[in-house]
Amino acid sequence: MPARFMSRIVQHRGRVAALSLIALAAMPVAHGVESSGISEQIDAVMSEAARTGMPVLALASTDSCEEAPRFRQRLVTDPALQPLVARFAVVELRMSGDDKWTWKRWQERFDTHRRQSPQMFVIRADGRKMFSGDPPADVAGFLRRHLTASGQPIAARQADLYEAQLEAASRLQAAGDLAEAVRCVTPAARVPSYARPVVQSIAFRAAVADRLLRDIAQAGADPAAGSDRLAVAEILVAAAEQYAATLPDVARAARERMAEIGREPEGRDTLRQAQLLHHAATAARRSAHRGLALYEQIIVRHPDSAAAEIAAVRLRSLDGGQR
Repeated sequence: MPARFMSRIVQHRGRVAALSLIALAAMPVAHGVESSGISEQIDAVMSEAARTGMPVLALASTDSCEEAPRFRQRLVTDPALQPLVARFAVVELRMSGDDKWTWKRWQERFDTHRRQSPQMFVIRADGRKMFSGDPPADVAGFLRRHLTASGQPIAARQADLYEAQLEAASRLQAAGDLAEAVRCVTPAARVPSYARPVVQSIAFRAAVADRLLRDIAQAGADPAAGSDRLAVAEILVAAAEQYAATLPDVARAARERMAEIGREPEGRDTLRQAQLLHHAATAARRSAHRGLALYEQIIVRHPDSAAAEIAAVRLRSLDGGQR
């Protein structure tokens, strides 16, 4: 249901204003990632790792540490380790000298206070610290375990696609078409990924579903009457149809509420009128001419109904208030 139409119902019918299905501004969409503030170079590496879901492997050492250069060389040259290390974004930290302030900011960010050198860290793409401590004896096994626990990374072009979808969702949400916004955001993959745009996509869909489910429950818990009841019924019809493929739990909850309303003859008639209004609103989004025709049809066929009253309001909105 277009937000501009629904807002008129809300203004006209006070009880419907309590429903928040059209309060789209509270829904999350794409967000920029805040800089970790460690250093420009490290921030850039970690931001790109977060974007593609790649875990970060960090090695911290003092300038006087003798073990760190040997371990670093092993990571680079050992043929058994090279393909594993290549699946991490690698960061090096100096615990002394001019870079010690970068190290202090790292310590604050990841809540670590050990002074031993060298130290290793594994940071998941979403910023969670998976490991901090001494380099392990079985480095290959250590790397494999943390790669498994760090989710599935995505290619840069996949990140581009997710981000483009989130931007499109933001525009659609701002335009009042939440159902289409959800439709254009890719569902969660079967293999977990902590890539930033994947996490944001999951969070967006989950927040929309949670909000709609709460509103549907509220609609059923506080039944309205007359035109208010029709407006609530139209919200339920829209949820049942628009989210059937994208948010099945929402569609199922809406159908259950509709079944409760439809137990009485008056309720069944309310649902039929709601379906007519919803289908006219859907058509109007595609073609104003088609929407006008369907609203006029409602007024002619159901002249004394609440649906006719709402249809008349929407007709005036579609043709610029000339009716």
